[in-house]
Amino acid sequence: MLAHSRTARAWAVVAACTWLLAGCGGTGGITVADEQKAGAQAAQQVAEQVGVYPGEFVTTYVDTIGRRLVATLGETPYYFKFRVVDQAEPNAFATPGGYIFVSRGLLALINSEDELAGVLAHEISHVTLRHHARQAQRGVLPAVLSIPGRAIGAVVGEDVGNIINAPISVAGQAYLSSYSRDQESEADYAGAQLVAQTGYDPAALTGILANLERTITLLSENPEGSRKRQLGFFDSHPTTPTRVGDIERIAASIQWQPTRRIAANRAAVYKRLDGLTWGPNNPMQGIFRDQQFLQPDMNLTLTFPAGWRTINTPRYVGAVTPDERALILFGGPDRPGGARELATEFIAEISKAADIEPWEPTEGQVGAWPAWSVKFDDEAGSEPVSVYYIWINAGNNILQVVALGPQAYYEAMRETGDSLRQLTEAELNSIFAERIRIAAAEDSETIAELSARSGNVMAPELTAAINGRTVLEPLEPGTLVKILRHEPYFGN
Repeated sequence: MLAHSRTARAWAVVAACTWLLAGCGGTGGITVADEQKAGAQAAQQVAEQVGVYPGEFVTTYVDTIGRRLVATLGETPYYFKFRVVDQAEPNAFATPGGYIFVSRGLLALINSEDELAGVLAHEISHVTLRHHARQAQRGVLPAVLSIPGRAIGAVVGEDVGNIINAPISVAGQAYLSSYSRDQESEADYAGAQLVAQTGYDPAALTGILANLERTITLLSENPEGSRKRQLGFFDSHPTTPTRVGDIERIAASIQWQPTRRIAANRAAVYKRLDGLTWGPNNPMQGIFRDQQFLQPDMNLTLTFPAGWRTINTPRYVGAVTPDERALILFGGPDRPGGARELATEFIAEISKAADIEPWEPTEGQVGAWPAWSVKFDDEAGSEPVSVYYIWINAGNNILQVVALGPQAYYEAMRETGDSLRQLTEAELNSIFAERIRIAAAEDSETIAELSARSGNVMAPELTAAINGRTVLEPLEPGTLVKILRHEPYFGN
């Protein structure tokens, strides 16, 4: 319902393609069924913590190429599924059992179908080579639920656990696989073989790697021009030029015959990418402005306490104190019922599970909507903890606010619940999206000149990088270029 939006910091700290990170070996008797179960759990966490991108046109394109590659594999115990993840960072990863994810941030760098086939084939190869099975002894999935230790156990702990379904410290972050250098080399080799057998250029992966290297460099430079590579791949692994050279040598040894492309040329590929969301904020999933959360499609907003770390995932939006001693979550309840019914059921559960007498359900208003609230204090621990629930009848939606923390935070938690309201017309009109658009060059125009003429809001150097071109090269008339536009979300 509500989804993640990446901060500018996370956008600069590019995930750098999970298919470029590190791991270790040893299968340890893990079965394909074990992998499939773990993969399904990991895929669910990706969907709940990061989000699946809703662009059907580009998703169908990715899925069709993926299935074409899988058909070349022949018999396999894995049932592959291909998804586009709503993540700004250029990223691609596989979970055990055959779930393959490509981020919208990586798709923005694609300039040919062969490049995309190379990315997918690499991830397919990690699955078929069972690289995840070798990692499972170290834990395939992120750690299970972790919430502030003073939270009520019984009902509240389970309730909050069902909402966040992941450690609060990593909420909203992508699933990360990690592989050794040998495993990466194995996947490069197997992936090149697979794309060639399918009729794609086995050397095309080098193009997306080059674009990735240029893009990461530009995105991670600070105003003084120094680099901030914070995930460590380039410190601990072969550099991109080294890897490109290895792939080129593999590709040169492979005989292949080109197949008919699904998108016949660059123009057809770009048509699939037209309108792709760029950057850390996707208004469809809601956005943060400082502590204020705005969800234009649901026409609502609420403001979290100053200084609290905000969290935005597809399942819930919330905030937590820096020491994680207090927590506020907002989203849909995980059970059916109206606001009063849910409040009454909750009190019955608390009364049965613990020797605590909550408030009777209190009827009130939150914004323009009728609401029911319940509050109680747990004094069993070393410090009294306030628990505050609100259920709101917001038109066709039932919304829920859950807040818990030491009693000193109660007023801040209550004010957050009371801040929920509909957006003003000015707020709705102030919400913009950044989207990839396609522009045609005029005779001998450069990227810089095209950018100035077309209203491109992306820097010319970055525009050149995502298009696999140079800033000053003259373009043939009609040459298509991916640019970035800052557009009203509702198109008014």
